[in-house]
Amino acid sequence: MKLVVIGALAVSSLFAATGDTSGPYTDSKGNVWDTLPKVSDYADVATYDALFAHEVFTTRDGKQFHIDRALTPEEEAWASSLHQFNQNIVPEPKSGGSFRATVTTHHPVDEEYQATESGIPALKSEIIGIVEDADNYLYTEFAINYVPTTGRLWDSNDNADIVQLLDEAWNENGGLNGQDMEYAFSDDYTPGGAVGVAYINWPQALGKDYEPYENIIYQHETGHNYGLYHCCSSSCVMISYVNPGGYNNLHTGTSCGISSHYNQWNNARNKY
Repeated sequence: MKLVVIGALAVSSLFAATGDTSGPYTDSKGNVWDTLPKVSDYADVATYDALFAHEVFTTRDGKQFHIDRALTPEEEAWASSLHQFNQNIVPEPKSGGSFRATVTTHHPVDEEYQATESGIPALKSEIIGIVEDADNYLYTEFAINYVPTTGRLWDSNDNADIVQLLDEAWNENGGLNGQDMEYAFSDDYTPGGAVGVAYINWPQALGKDYEPYENIIYQHETGHNYGLYHCCSSSCVMISYVNPGGYNNLHTGTSCGISSHYNQWNNARNKY
């Protein structure tokens, strides 16, 4: 990944606020949800996943999204050990073909996320590191190069759900701000335990502070931006939960009716 130092993280003022256009949400069966479903509302995570792992929700203004849930404590124990193992694995260098797609990125950061770092230089370094790690595989395979270019600090709404927070980051921080994609970072509490959200086929995403898996979340959410839906493959980054076993990998066959995510991302690599 070619790095460009992210622009000054200016404090944002209200920008082109359009109000809350997120919920209530409609699922694929036409049911209306005033609030997003939570794992805690169901008997266990398996029941929740059976209902919502592949559910596509639609906002009032027609944008679509999946719910990307956090790990259970049992999954966390497994994921932690696997993540440590995967840290020593880097993508095999490839040409990526003759095509090159430089995708400039805009990164709003809320005050809770800012507080997790010691200062602005450390915050910039953290964001650039997440993006660089997440796009190494994409550059290797598809020559997609995410370049963090601009950022803003904003005071997020402590009462928002994660999709409302996604819209708030967009509305209050200049949308794309002249870049190709927007990916916001937040450590604000949101009900339901989702760790990330992105609009499918639209360059707008948000990831929560969820160490040490933020690179996985970034890769997953931007997959949604390129049009990828959830699959069932535990060896694919597009499964519905944070999965170190799928990081830097996309399924190539058919998974629960979803055709090759590798081919889908490759075919969409000039989208932005």
